[in-house]
Amino acid sequence: MGRPERVLDPENDPLHRFAFELRQLRVKAGNPSYRQLSKRAHFSATALSEAAGGVVVPSLAVVLAYVEACDGDRGEWEGRWHALMSVLAPR
Repeated sequence: MGRPERVLDPENDPLHRFAFELRQLRVKAGNPSYRQLSKRAHFSATALSEAAGGVVVPSLAVVLAYVEACDGDRGEWEGRWHALMSVLAPR
């Protein structure tokens, strides 16, 4: 069993909100381990867990691989990633 995920503040931080929603997508997909997601996404388990960690901004490639591994909507998440970038850009 992996270590628990860090607590996020999705109401007050856009990066945390994005990570929180990625986590929700994973839960909807049956809550596979990051190792299982890694096999489907062809990215490391570390890269995928960091995408949902809320500390670093994940690359678009990692996000789309994560989403596809969870059977999510690629187009929707690409739009979400670009929206996040536009909010974070001034920082």
